[in-house]
Parts: sequence; C-alpha cells; structure tokens
Amino acid sequence: MTTLWLIIQREFTSNVLTSRFMIGFVVCLMSTAAAVFVQVEDYEKRLSAYHTALQEHQEETQTWDLYSQINPKVHRKPNPLSIFNVGMEKSGADMVSIELATPIWEKEAQKQGSDNPFLSIFLSVDVIFVFKIVLSALAILFAYNTISGEREDGTLKLVLSNPIPRDMLVFGKYLGGVLSLFPIVVVSFAIGIVIAYASPATDFDGGDLLRLVMVLLVSLLYVSICYLLGMLLSVWTKEAATTLILSMFIWGLLTIVHSNIATFAVEKFPPHKLQPEKEARQQIEQLWEDFMEERDAYILKKWGYKYPTSALSFIADGPLALSINMRSSGSLDFQEFYEIKPISILDVSKFQEVLGYQEPLRIDYVNNAEEILKRREDIGESNRQLGRNIARLSFADAYRFAIGTITGTDRKSYNDFIRGTRNYKRQIVDYLVGKNAFSARAWFSSDKGKAEFADLPVFRHQYNPLSENLSRAAGDIFILLAWNLVLFMGTYLSFLRYDMS
Repeated sequence: MTTLWLIIQREFTSNVLTSRFMIGFVVCLMSTAAAVFVQVEDYEKRLSAYHTALQEHQEETQTWDLYSQINPKVHRKPNPLSIFNVGMEKSGADMVSIELATPIWEKEAQKQGSDNPFLSIFLSVDVIFVFKIVLSALAILFAYNTISGEREDGTLKLVLSNPIPRDMLVFGKYLGGVLSLFPIVVVSFAIGIVIAYASPATDFDGGDLLRLVMVLLVSLLYVSICYLLGMLLSVWTKEAATTLILSMFIWGLLTIVHSNIATFAVEKFPPHKLQPEKEARQQIEQLWEDFMEERDAYILKKWGYKYPTSALSFIADGPLALSINMRSSGSLDFQEFYEIKPISILDVSKFQEVLGYQEPLRIDYVNNAEEILKRREDIGESNRQLGRNIARLSFADAYRFAIGTITGTDRKSYNDFIRGTRNYKRQIVDYLVGKNAFSARAWFSSDKGKAEFADLPVFRHQYNPLSENLSRAAGDIFILLAWNLVLFMGTYLSFLRYDMS
C-alpha cells in the first residue's frame, strides 16, 4: 500500500507542478467563469421576460368579457440549472397560447432566443460545454505521455527494474493522474456555482444544489474516461508524439464528429417516414369541412335551421347587423366569432341551444386535428430518439445526455411541458363544460352580465423530481461507468504485456 501511495503521489506531483497544469487550470477556470457570467445574464433576461409576460397575461384576462374570448397563455419558467447546461431551454417554445378552436402545435408555439444565429451559438456555450471540450482535451494532454513519454525518457525502464508490480504501477499512475485533474474540475465548478448564486435572480433550492452535486460527480466520471483513453493509447504507441496525434484524433471524433454524423444520418435516412406538413394541413382542412357538414346537418335535422345564425329570431322590428368572422384560409384553427348587433331586438334562446351543441363538437374536431399533429410530432421524436441512441455510444454524448436529464433541460423535460399544455387545455374545456358556458348568453354577449373567470384553472408546470431524473439518466451513467471499466481493463491488460524492448 505504501508503494501504491508513492506512485500516486509521484504522478500527482509531476502533473501538478507542470506548466500545463497551471495553464489548463487557468483556461478551464476562466472559461467556466465566462460561460456562467454569460448564462446568468441571459437567465436574468429570460426570467424578467417571463415575469413580464405573466403580468401582461394577468392584465389581459381582466379584459375578457365573454367565455368565447378565453385564451390562456402558458409560459415555461426558465430553469435556473440552464445556467450550467442550456439543453432545450433556448431551442423550444417558451409560450403556448391555449385557444379552444386551435390545435396545439409545438412548431407554431412562440419561441425564445435571439434571431442572430451567431449570438445564439455563443449563448449556447455553458459549463457542460466547457467541460465536454476543454476538460476532456486537458485530460488527454495529461495522459498522452504517461507511458510512451516515460518510455522515451528511459524512466519507465528504470522504474520497472525495481520490484514494483506492473498492475500496481498502472493503477497508481491512473489514480495519480485523475486526482491531479479533479481539483480543476471541482474548483472550476465551485466558482461557477458561486458566480451563479451571487445573482439575485437565481433561486436555487436544496433540490437544485443536489442536482449540481450529481452533475459534478458525473463530470468526474467523464474526465476519468478521457484520461483513461489517453493512457490506453500511451500504452499502445511507442512515441509520445504519436500518442498525442492519435489521442486528439479519436477525441475529436468522439466529442464533436460522432453526434453530428449520427444526427445527419438519421435525418437523411429516417427509420420512420414523417408525414409531409402539407399533407397534415390538408387533412386538417378536410376536418374543418367535415365539422361544418356534420354541424349543419344536425342543426337542420334537430331545429330546422340551415345555419347556426338562422336560430336568431326578431322580437321587435328594427335593423339587424350580424357579423361572422370565419377563420382565414390555410390556417389550422376552427374558429368562428359572432358579433350580433343590436342584440336587444333578438331572441337568442335557440341560438344558445345551437351553440351548446356546436361548440363541444368543434372542440372534438380540434382534438382530432391535434392528434394528427401529435402523431407527426411523435414520429419526429422517434427519429430523434434513434439519433440520440446512436450518439450516446460516444462517452461525450452519453455525458451530455446524462447531464441534461439530471438538470431537467433535456428533450424529455421539454416534451413534458408541451404535454402539460395539452392537459391544461382539457382542464379548461372541463371547466367550461361545468359552467355550461357554451350555451350561456355570456358566450357571445355581455349585455346581461359578463363571464366570470375567478375560478379559472391555473397552469402549473413542475419539473420531474430528482429521483425520476436519476432513474432516466441511469442508462447514460451506466455507459460512462462501462467506458471507464473497459478503458481501464484495456490499459491494465495492455500494460501487463507491455514490451520495453
């Protein structure tokens, strides 16, 4: 054990006292601090915009006089952990408008972020990006000459001339090298947390801090893989320069190229054919025609009227101004707005009965249209999932996916938000059904009282608990552990057969 400790101490000291350690430490620290500063400022802006949007929506609800005007807006609160891992925070919708006669389509939801693509790229550089690129490269630079470099210097032959078991030597070199990298990771991450915590906008709770601890632990796993990769190649090659070139090539392939190739391949050759958007729109257009046909046929059979507005009857002589605002051609909504003037000379009782039948039917057809869009989204998500599954074979992408899941900034968390908006829409419909709002006079006129929205359901988006996220991240964490085990065993077995000649 004393011998192992001496090997660890020697490797640790030889790394820490080099200029590359100081340069790497400064570069990583400065990069992490700069990334956190940028992301904190961006988070503050997004959080301010979120609160402003909530306030504006609250003021808008005060102007609603009719049930038909109901149009809740669902806002996605910025995730404070996006300061460390942006994920889907800036590439998805942050506001979804809930309209009863319009299907929810993620593509047409309001998105956030800059219109400037270069600025968007810059704002996507976060702590995890720094760790994924800078730290992994630093680990390679620490490990590439661990064996081949000492072989060239002659020190390895001198060390092996002593009664030191090879397995103890390789294990000690691994521990000493990795431990020399851990302070860089821990200090850089700690400085990032301090900078983020200093902002008055951040509201980290105990759960968030626990997630950050898990992010740190997974990051240490990732750094260990990168060091082992360099160490394994150092055993396989005879010269340190060759090790460095080969290590950087494989590093670039696994950290940068692999995921892009996987994404491109799935987009170019998707396993599931995506329905063309034009075809989906045509199907929805046909649904609109089917709705009007079924609606008009039922009204004619039930009440003897050809159109809903035919149910309006005069109770006094006078002019009638009736305005029907139909949906625009090519849009996805099923809306019709009725403006009846002067309503005082009309009997609207039959018209209310017609609306009581018509509006729930309209919502049923909207739900059918939404299913068409959702099926299309699900197929696209299945293709993307395959791309992610291929990409996560690389330890760099497994690391990225694991962190995204733990922090709640991954695609699944975003999909949960979109799913939550659809569930909220169903709550709104149930709320209106419970108030008999569709057949109420306040659906189209406030002349005898405005619609009441005091008990309107409130949307509450909650992130998944840490236990659930860890359960989903377990597969990626297992991949990282497997990479560590395979690379270590490869290094260990290769060094046991290492030829010094």
